[in-house]
Amino acid sequence: MARTEPEPDPGKKRKRRPPPPIASPPPPPPPPAASFSSHSVDFSGPFRDSVRRFVRECAQPQDHAAVGGCPTWRTDFVGGGGGDAVFPLYTVEEDVRGSPRPFCDGCRYVGWSHHFVSKRRYHFIIPREGEWAKPMSGDILELDTHLLHGMIHCNGFGHLLCINGNEEGTRSIRAEELMDLWDRICAILRARKITVHDMSRKGSMDLRLLYGLAYGCSWFAKWGYKFNLGSFGVTKDKYNRALEVLGSLDLNTIVQDFFDTSHGRAIRQIIRKYKDASESRLVTISDLLQFMLAFKHKHPIQKKTTVEGHPAVCSESQMVTDNRKPLLNTIDDIAPPLSAIISRSYEEKSPVDGNSAEDTSSISAIPVAELYSRWPTKRLEHAAKIIVNTLKEHQADVKGHKSMSRQELRDAVRLYIGDTGLIDFVIKNIDNTIVGSQIVRRKMNPQTKTLVFTVQEVGKEEKLEDRNSLRLCSPVVEQEFDIYEDLLCLYENILFGYPDSHPVSLATQVILDSKHFVKEWKYANAKDEKFTRITCRVMPTYAELVSHLTRPLPPGELIVVPQCVTTGELKLVVQRALRDTYIIMDQFIVREMKACEMQVRDDQQVQHRVLDSQMEVLVRGQGLDLESELRYEGGTDNWMVDCVCGARDDDGERMVACDVCQVWQHTLCAGIEDDEEVPSMFICGRCNAVKHSKN
Repeated sequence: MARTEPEPDPGKKRKRRPPPPIASPPPPPPPPAASFSSHSVDFSGPFRDSVRRFVRECAQPQDHAAVGGCPTWRTDFVGGGGGDAVFPLYTVEEDVRGSPRPFCDGCRYVGWSHHFVSKRRYHFIIPREGEWAKPMSGDILELDTHLLHGMIHCNGFGHLLCINGNEEGTRSIRAEELMDLWDRICAILRARKITVHDMSRKGSMDLRLLYGLAYGCSWFAKWGYKFNLGSFGVTKDKYNRALEVLGSLDLNTIVQDFFDTSHGRAIRQIIRKYKDASESRLVTISDLLQFMLAFKHKHPIQKKTTVEGHPAVCSESQMVTDNRKPLLNTIDDIAPPLSAIISRSYEEKSPVDGNSAEDTSSISAIPVAELYSRWPTKRLEHAAKIIVNTLKEHQADVKGHKSMSRQELRDAVRLYIGDTGLIDFVIKNIDNTIVGSQIVRRKMNPQTKTLVFTVQEVGKEEKLEDRNSLRLCSPVVEQEFDIYEDLLCLYENILFGYPDSHPVSLATQVILDSKHFVKEWKYANAKDEKFTRITCRVMPTYAELVSHLTRPLPPGELIVVPQCVTTGELKLVVQRALRDTYIIMDQFIVREMKACEMQVRDDQQVQHRVLDSQMEVLVRGQGLDLESELRYEGGTDNWMVDCVCGARDDDGERMVACDVCQVWQHTLCAGIEDDEEVPSMFICGRCNAVKHSKN
């Protein structure tokens, strides 16, 4: 059974207009070039008054016929990439009673279905760059290509519908600039609450997931937007726990979990590269992504002299004068240092104790650089140099037996390094390698059956260029960080690489199901102000609540009055504001008011200490238009949502109603995939169970 809507949908899909994707770059910079000032105009009143003053004092009227007869104004701003682009902001006043869509989908999806329908909506639109000089089109309110489109009901509650910032071009406006401008508009005009349906993406990545993983919040949190409502039963507690699970994921754990997978090598290389480039500790995935997202400019890194494309050979002078700043005191690091000081592509003959037969071994390239290590670069480099120096000193002191057993070498190195784990790691991986100008060799002594180590200078061997197995490349090779590709690799292979039942996968889905965010402005009374802001809430009679106004009472209306005002004057101000704001209160008459548990006569003055911005004034009266269909922003239907996921209200996801019990639930939760058609007859699991039990 399909729900009754202004435009019925025979397929039972919930009629809605989801906000378009919001494209935006990484963390916002300082305030934008675009400016918004009050022009010395007093915007101290509530939104319904401030927006009228704004279009009257700060905007130029436009042709109403161009936008379906809606009054329209234009305000020019200066901003953009070059700082000198002049772009228009159009303010369109939409009369709800004459609108083809009098109800608000945005309110319904964020839990505001119980708000009374306001008389006017104000659209704030910045068209895309190519349309700045063109006349407005009649479908300007329906397009999703605008750089900015925000809508605010005349009661101060609204929605950011789309923001499409550009990153290139001299006249383009960045998403951060647009958000700064929007935030200033809302603050100056006294908006109360603004929501955003966050479907923003950077390429193929969802920003709410990427930023949630990196910063523990959405991209819009920069401007104070917080979690409001999740889809599929996601609550604020679930959302916060999911952020904690993902943000605390240790890089050590990630590398171990994906070590033997097809993408394990790429993950290790990316982690190693950025940890090597960072001057601070990168321990968790949150640390890594914050560093990558802040890495706005492409910085070239130098590779040392490479051998056949394998890990590089680094001279001792390079090790000392290397200007890179490796990570210090970092736990669970990827080990690039051995790639800088070790090469396994070397073929050599080496005697053992002078007695063993010569052995020619062709050493294949082993990806030592990809080994996972919990020691930072500098400590590994230091340990390798200590081993080389120890072997050289041993050869100088001992004649004949120039090699050292593994245990002898380990004991000698322990005099300089206390970390035995580090010593064992380097000794294990330093076989047939070039360290500076020395070659460290590891052989099995045929007599003792133990490993022995020797060191020789490269100069004493055959010239490297004469070896077919060793070829030196150019000493410096420039490489740039591809931030987007690296982010995409981590995003796709880590967040979506775990099994569905893994905590990381479950937390990822929770973040993806958290799409609605909200910002609230609270305006306190200043001590030197001549006016007082209070909130007035209409209290219907019991009969009205039972018969027509069955939903929870909406928020009170913001009223601005002089500090010294009589109750009679306050009644008139409240009555005028309510009539001006809501359709069902067009003829409403205020009869009674209560403030701070006090009821006063019409001629009695209400002192400033009695009225404050933290208090609600309760209003009773008569004249509510209970027969009007335009009562609630969520529409006229009193549907019931009861889904197995825990959802109890419309969250904007596709739903289907049971033809037996009339209860709505998500199609996905009912086993209907997004690409499947809703069946013409649908019976929920509960009704099916009852039917079978009777049979």
